[in-house]
Amino acid sequence: MPKFSSEDKGTWFWFDEDNQDAGGICLRELTTDEHQRIERMTVKHRKKFSHGTAYDDAEIDEKLAAKMRWDFTIVDWKVIELDNAILDCTRENKAKMMNVVNFVKFFVESMNTLVESNKPIEEARLKNSVSSSSGNAESQVVTTA
Repeated sequence: MPKFSSEDKGTWFWFDEDNQDAGGICLRELTTDEHQRIERMTVKHRKKFSHGTAYDDAEIDEKLAAKMRWDFTIVDWKVIELDNAILDCTRENKAKMMNVVNFVKFFVESMNTLVESNKPIEEARLKNSVSSSSGNAESQVVTTA
């Protein structure tokens, strides 16, 4: 049976698995609550009218939303150097590093790995919801590696 925790301290991804002194980044997935918080802070909704019909017009501050997502998903890092200077893990430095192509590639690969590691639980959840909605009352067991 999978064990869950409401606290996500992140998962470390090392630039060199055999030498953690070479540095790495600690990442976590964006939660639903955090996604909603970011949306509330970065999306402005306005009612507009056209030809007697009301519609919602949303203006999104995508730059701020991206910075907020990076700030949440990058929990910490070790030995991150940019232009011969070691950077502390701050919101501003996270934004700087997201302009460095090789860092972004490592970030994206690591996030993909993190998301993939949670796939068995998500697949089991979906399988359980499909069998439940089809009227199958059999008990289902979820196992994770």
